[in-house]
Amino acid sequence: MTLEFLAIISLAVGTYVVGSVPTAYLVVRSVRGEDIREVGSRNVGALNAYRQLGTWAGITVLVVDTAKGILAVAAPRLLGFDDWVLFITTPPVVAGHNWPVFLNFRGGKGAAAIFGISLVIVPWLTVITAGPSILVMLLLRNVVLGAAFGFILLNTLLWLTGQGAAQVGLSLLLTLLVTGTYVLNVREHIVSCIKARQWRKLFLDLAG
Repeated sequence: MTLEFLAIISLAVGTYVVGSVPTAYLVVRSVRGEDIREVGSRNVGALNAYRQLGTWAGITVLVVDTAKGILAVAAPRLLGFDDWVLFITTPPVVAGHNWPVFLNFRGGKGAAAIFGISLVIVPWLTVITAGPSILVMLLLRNVVLGAAFGFILLNTLLWLTGQGAAQVGLSLLLTLLVTGTYVLNVREHIVSCIKARQWRKLFLDLAG
C-alpha cells in the first residue's frame, strides 16, 4: 500500500466528514432550538433553512454547503493529484451531505455540494446553467424542478461543448447520486401519484 493510495483514501474520508457537517441543522438548532429534520420539508438543506429562518439562513447554508463541494475538488488538485482522483473525493462529500454520520445518516439532497464541485470544474458552464435554472424555479415556483432542469442542462452543455470524458462521466455520476437520493426520499409521493394517475401533482407538488 503506497503513500499516494493512503493519501487518496484519507482525502475521501475527509471529504465525507466535511460533507457530513450538517450546516442547516446547526443553523436552525442554534437560532431556534429546533431539529430541522422535524420541521418544514424535514430536509437538512438550504431551502428548508430558508423556510424556517429566512433569506440569511438559506444563503448561509447554501454558501457553506457549496464550499464543501469546492473543497472536494480543490484539495486533491492543490496536493498535485491527477483529476481522476476526483472520482474518489467528490462522491463522498455528496454522500456525507446526504447521509451525515453526525445525524444518524439522515441529511439533505446534495445539490449545493454538486454545485460547488461543478463551479470549480466547469465554472462558465455552471454559471450559464444557473440563470435558466433560477428562471424555471421562479416561473414554476418549484425549486426541485428548477434544480432538475439545471442538472439536465449542465450535462447537455458538457456534451455539446466537447468536454473531456472524465468531466462528463463525473457529472453524470454525481447527477445520478443526487437524483437517486431524492427519488428515495419522495418515493411514497411518487407511488401514490402514479397509482392515482395524478401526473400534474406528481411533478408540481415535489417537496424542496
